[in-house]
Amino acid sequence: MGSSYRETPLSESPFHGIINTNYIPTETGIAQIHGHLAPHETELARVEAFIEKLTLKRNHIKTYIDAHRALTSYPRRLPPEILQQIFVWCLPRTHNAVMDVAEPPLLLGRICSRWRSVAFSMPELWDSLHISVVFTLLNDAKIAHAAIADWLTRAAPRPLSLSIACSDLYTFSSEYKAVMDCLSPFSSRWRSVEFGDIPITLFSKLGEKLNTPLLTDVHLKCLFGLPIPGVRDRILSSNLFNRAKVHITSLDPAVFIVSRLQNAEYHSKWDHLTHLTFSLLPPTSDPDVRSKPLSFGSVYLLLQRCTQLQSLTVPIEASADRFTEDLVHPALESLTLFNRSLCCEALDGFVSYLELPRLTKFHLINLDVSDHSFVASVGALELLALNSPLISDLRLHLPDAYIVNSLHTILADFFPRLEKLSLGLCTENSEPHVPGAHDIFRMLAPGVVPGLDLKELELGISCVWDVSWLEFLWKHIDAGSNLQRIHLELWREDCLDAPAPVEPTLDPFLTRGLEVSVKRRVQPVVEMTPWEGVEK
Repeated sequence: MGSSYRETPLSESPFHGIINTNYIPTETGIAQIHGHLAPHETELARVEAFIEKLTLKRNHIKTYIDAHRALTSYPRRLPPEILQQIFVWCLPRTHNAVMDVAEPPLLLGRICSRWRSVAFSMPELWDSLHISVVFTLLNDAKIAHAAIADWLTRAAPRPLSLSIACSDLYTFSSEYKAVMDCLSPFSSRWRSVEFGDIPITLFSKLGEKLNTPLLTDVHLKCLFGLPIPGVRDRILSSNLFNRAKVHITSLDPAVFIVSRLQNAEYHSKWDHLTHLTFSLLPPTSDPDVRSKPLSFGSVYLLLQRCTQLQSLTVPIEASADRFTEDLVHPALESLTLFNRSLCCEALDGFVSYLELPRLTKFHLINLDVSDHSFVASVGALELLALNSPLISDLRLHLPDAYIVNSLHTILADFFPRLEKLSLGLCTENSEPHVPGAHDIFRMLAPGVVPGLDLKELELGISCVWDVSWLEFLWKHIDAGSNLQRIHLELWREDCLDAPAPVEPTLDPFLTRGLEVSVKRRVQPVVEMTPWEGVEK
């Protein structure tokens, strides 16, 4: 390198004896060390300058090579139809596309002119859109509205999936209307729309002026307070709900139902409703804000008015409602009731008044697996089966020994058409007279229950060895049963010392036509410490 510098090993340093020690040099010693390092520091500076020069030369050569290699790159030579398939797989699967330049599909148009041309010519990239009302207003609203219109125009003629969110309704209600005015010209192509906390007065007017022949799914969220009287009575009457699957999320779903049904001025029925789901907002930290499930009386009145309803899913709570006559609903095919707790007596009383001759699906869902009160008695299930003889899809929670002991009768005598069964058995009792998960496996084995011919089975069980359910699956395989799908949720307590279970292979079942999925859940164990009650 044209230098007289000689590399010196550390062992030949005149200060070798004090390096890596706690020795503190004197002022004279410090000066000697600096003098010794001077030629080494000069050489280091020369080497670093040389490296920098080589780095610049390397970067120049690499840039030149890369620019020419790009001309022969495979992505550049991809046929348009392959590129289009790749673009489609870039889209989000769990939500509508967001108007963000860092996310597809906008990102795909920022790579190069060819990609932009391909992306902008594909309607399927633009047929979904999520809009934040607050974000729209905080930026240039006019530009945002024009961008929304351009986006949806590119999607023509495909049906549209839209979602609108607003985190501050009281401040931005006028902007919400502006966004809806922007979306309204495309209403003839709406397929699915989620209105996130839309002003109820605005929503009540939409059905009067919009033409939505393709609309199949509507989700209405009321996150900030309840609909105002006089307007909320018209929500379920909206023409937007014609032929659509309706999902309403609210603090108090009853306000959409009771005020209208108990008012003698209203005599019209909600015959346009065919699929209706009510759900509750998740719990908040505010003790004054509580979600209120529907009473049995509200559900009874709802079924009474919605004569064409085919499916209904509602949160339910125990209530002392009394009914004067049986309710015959000839159209209902699916009924799902869910909550965290509910007494048997209230449920039994409600079921005894229902006659649902076309019902094929009945789900009773307990959201709190530790609460054993949300169950149906054997008597209620017998009445349900008597008045709904076509049930083929059944979901139950089985914490009670009496119910489990009666399961054979329930399956053999009450529901002979059963094809899909979902059972939640959340505790494994060690007492000999209380059946557990192993007893359920023995009961559901092929040939044990006469006439039982399941195609799908879902079980939520705890404290069961893998060998038990594996033996159960092999029994169905060996017997050539018609079981096509089984899903297991296996609960166990969280033991820090216990090793994670080794997942058995499921391939032998899949190759024989049995689809098996296993989900393991851990129930945390509360560990007692001397710090209980002490704020750290």
